[in-house]
Amino acid sequence: MNKKLPKMLALIAAGCMTMSVGACSSPGAPSASGGSQTVSNDASANDNAKCQNTVKKDGVEKVTIWAWYPAFDKIVDNFNDTHDDVQLCWTKMPDGMTTYQKFSTAIKAKSGGPDIIQLGYDAMPQYVSGVEQHLIDLKQFGAEKIKSDYTEGGWNSVTLGSDAVYGVPVDAGPFVMMYRKDIFDKYDVKVPTTWAEYEQAGKELREKGFEGHIGNFEANGTGWNLALFAQKTDDVYSYSASNPEQVSINFESEGVKSVLEYWQRLAKEDVVATDDSFTAEWYKKIVDGSYASYVSASWVTGYIKGVSGAEEGSVWQVTKAPVWDDSTPAVNYGGSGIAVTDQAKHTEKAAQVAMELFQDDKAQEIAVTDSGLFPTWVKKLDSDAFKNYEDEFFNNQKVNAVLAETAQGYQGYEYLPFQTYAFDEQTKAFTKAVKDGEDVSSTMTALDKTLSDYATQQGFTVK
Repeated sequence: MNKKLPKMLALIAAGCMTMSVGACSSPGAPSASGGSQTVSNDASANDNAKCQNTVKKDGVEKVTIWAWYPAFDKIVDNFNDTHDDVQLCWTKMPDGMTTYQKFSTAIKAKSGGPDIIQLGYDAMPQYVSGVEQHLIDLKQFGAEKIKSDYTEGGWNSVTLGSDAVYGVPVDAGPFVMMYRKDIFDKYDVKVPTTWAEYEQAGKELREKGFEGHIGNFEANGTGWNLALFAQKTDDVYSYSASNPEQVSINFESEGVKSVLEYWQRLAKEDVVATDDSFTAEWYKKIVDGSYASYVSASWVTGYIKGVSGAEEGSVWQVTKAPVWDDSTPAVNYGGSGIAVTDQAKHTEKAAQVAMELFQDDKAQEIAVTDSGLFPTWVKKLDSDAFKNYEDEFFNNQKVNAVLAETAQGYQGYEYLPFQTYAFDEQTKAFTKAVKDGEDVSSTMTALDKTLSDYATQQGFTVK
């Protein structure tokens, strides 16, 4: 098995790591379909736009887009090769955070933004939470016609709990467990399928001489932690664009507390590590055998492939993430879509491009093969070629067959219009609870109050 595969770009997650910056207006009273929105019709406004890509067809209307998807140049070229009525003009963004900061600047300046923008699902609410709606409702341009083409969870991620459609879902991060088969085999320990078995397997590995940990709890895991709570059917954040003045925050539920108490116990007993994710040490431990398994989004497989230093003879496999019981729902971590902004020069044409960009077999193949994205397009998920693909890194396992079922079962999450602040505060609280061993109940009560007070200060009503 070849461990020295080409290094994949760091932002495979397409929205997983990059969190939104504060760009929400004061909450107002927009309509359920998105409120007052600017619809423009200037087909020549982008004639002199500067593009990262080479636009091959002269004299054709241009639509601008900001995106950081890996290998996006190939997706742009594919679209432009197959369209004679419009050409896509791409500005390459280094990551989501930069994109959001730049878009926020354009919003304040009321100019300089793109026609289409890539946004993580967690970032979308901040741009439709105020009187000024900065993402266009695509429903007026026929978006409902493509609804059935996408997974339920993907589609719900761009409707934001309303009747509007604020974007087109592109990728997702079904929650799975990657594990070192060679380690479990060596110590004759069963690969866990439930969290109870996970705890037991972790203890058995240590008792039988394994010097590492079965896995890791990451206090800074942002959406990773939300996925863990969602397995208890607890949505800690609630927000709907149809009721933009109201938010709900709930960290005091029994589900949330039981999840954190579980990880606190495993950390205290040294069954799991408590390393922050996306650090040099974290990367090293994933590949050097310090973790016997890693539970996270499917896109982490791309990170594992790209990190040098994997142990010789290591055998990686993928399976579903552990569950609490048979009622545990399919969950997700990360993902993003493309949205049309209120600064689009020709709104209807931009909507057309957004809805057609990934509605193409070749574009989907590029996204999966070259970009490392996990699709929300049902046709791709259902295709035999996708499901039967044998991943060399994972010992020629048909990984997509495992992942597709989880992706199709995911229902979607809700995020706050000030999600960055919420993620920062939850990270502090989870560090206190799990890493420092402080009382979970009182820590969650304090987190609830911190976030509720902040929401009230920003003008929101806390349900």
